Amino acid sequence: MMPAHYALSDAAIVLVAAWAAPALWLNRKILPAVAMACFGLAASIGVVRFGADLQAELAAVHAAGSLVLGLAAALMLAAACFWHHSQRRQGYLAFAALAAAAGTYFVAPTFIGPLFVLALTGALLVRIVQVFRSGSSWFGPAGLTILLLDTLLIRRAPWLAEASAWHAYHLLIALGMLALTRVDLHDRAQST
Repeated sequence: MMPAHYALSDAAIVLVAAWAAPALWLNRKILPAVAMACFGLAASIGVVRFGADLQAELAAVHAAGSLVLGLAAALMLAAACFWHHSQRRQGYLAFAALAAAAGTYFVAPTFIGPLFVLALTGALLVRIVQVFRSGSSWFGPAGLTILLLDTLLIRRAPWLAEASAWHAYHLLIALGMLALTRVDLHDRAQST
């Protein structure tokens, strides 16, 4: 059984999402807003699971929610990079990302990890090109790099104790979310 302190680092993600999602939504950054909400929803399941001592009861829901909502968020972040000028499609793309993530979970769950990494890598490459082409902030590539390296190197790090790895993993997700929100809000402010 995992101790209740696991809820604390999940709560960091929830707090960032509670700030970032409405701020992005109000600035018409629909895909990033829904992506942040997905991260926050997955983490809120963890907060309830560990904080209310419902570890066994919510274990499957937390695992499934984290996988589906995490993949959906990564797909939305990638879509936001590829179609950042299209305001009309953002709602449809968010729905498509959620449907694709749920479908992947039920049909081919072994592809969730590779698709997550592929989506973040694609988004990272597009953000780097945007930095050099339009002078966008490096916060975008930094946030995506944090999320990508966090997934690949920290999540199941053998050199860290289990609790340390999970807390670091969650705190780095929150940091990546902050960086991505910062660049999306900053770019919006400069374009108006």
